[in-house]
Amino acid sequence: MLPVTLPAEIAVRILYVSEVQWLSQVSRKHQFVRRMPRNWDILFLAPVNARPGENSLITRLDAANPNVRFRSLLLPKPDAATPLARAVSQIGSGVGFAGLGRAMSGFRPDVLVTSYIWGVPALRRAKALGIPVVYDCNDLHPDFYPRHAVAAEHTFRQVIELAAEVVSSSQRLKDICGRGVVVGNGADLATFTGREQGAVPGPIADSPVAARSKLVTYVGSIDRRLDFGIIEAVARAGAEGNYGLVLVGRVYEEARADVESLKNRFPEHVLFTGLVSYDELPPYLSSARVGIVPFVLSDRTAAINPNKLYMYAAMDENIVSTPFSDDVTRYGDLVYIESGPNDFARAVNDALHNEERRVVMRERIAVANDWDAKAREFISVLESVSESA
Repeated sequence: MLPVTLPAEIAVRILYVSEVQWLSQVSRKHQFVRRMPRNWDILFLAPVNARPGENSLITRLDAANPNVRFRSLLLPKPDAATPLARAVSQIGSGVGFAGLGRAMSGFRPDVLVTSYIWGVPALRRAKALGIPVVYDCNDLHPDFYPRHAVAAEHTFRQVIELAAEVVSSSQRLKDICGRGVVVGNGADLATFTGREQGAVPGPIADSPVAARSKLVTYVGSIDRRLDFGIIEAVARAGAEGNYGLVLVGRVYEEARADVESLKNRFPEHVLFTGLVSYDELPPYLSSARVGIVPFVLSDRTAAINPNKLYMYAAMDENIVSTPFSDDVTRYGDLVYIESGPNDFARAVNDALHNEERRVVMRERIAVANDWDAKAREFISVLESVSESA
């Protein structure tokens, strides 16, 4: 393991095991880890990912956070895109778990934090070594693996049983887990600083939507959580009302047919940018007046406390959403809440012209859910678990 320059007195050592790569798009895990005290030593481990540029097969230091190291391991990836990748993941998992075991023995963490449900063998070893486990349940994790639904539910329940504490990002998730505390998601106010009159991002400027009078945006994964009937209605209304729809995020294979259909039918009014790095997102949001959350209504979405809600609000955007989650509907006096495609599209049109709501979004929603405060809550949980071990 590589040396790292740390204060002489290390207060707490955290081993963080997450499905999300440290080099990937910034997540809840990054928001917490980057706000942990600088005299905490943190090792962040994630399964190897097939996407280029996301892996670090040797332990590396994070330049901006000198108390953080990160590495990728050959841990199980049951949701890998191809049968070959899934097979390689499974075959290599013994090597990966051995590496995770060595990390526990050599690094000697005070707490193991995980949001990765397939790491049960490592959690059992941690418990045997007297290392308390905190499960950060930030999503309905079993639903990510429809091909392995029974196994995923079983391992999910095992993680909950093995954890000394469960932290959920929503009350719905806490109810599903059956115990623990809620630490919600929030806004990165230092990155998303409010509407700015800067240059329009190149992908927008170089596309036909740049000619539209106003823009509506969606930021996030483009996958089976999205209601494409609603997105089509918004696109059609945009064609009639001369506004553009910009969807920013990775397109997953399950959504590709719907995406191609929208691109072909509304080439002047719909733009899919692909994945955009976290630090480059603010100009995309500044270019739009409205942010949308067109999620389907399902058990999985009902458990989501959506980061994009706070991101949109921090950038002074009006928000239109389906009533998929209590964490959205509680802001029903500010957020436009609609279910059907036509009603949703009409709400987008209203939101494009409503300044009264927009000017209070940042203060009422984003500032009230600052990541700094959320991180302090999470850190307090880790301190309590570490002290009681």
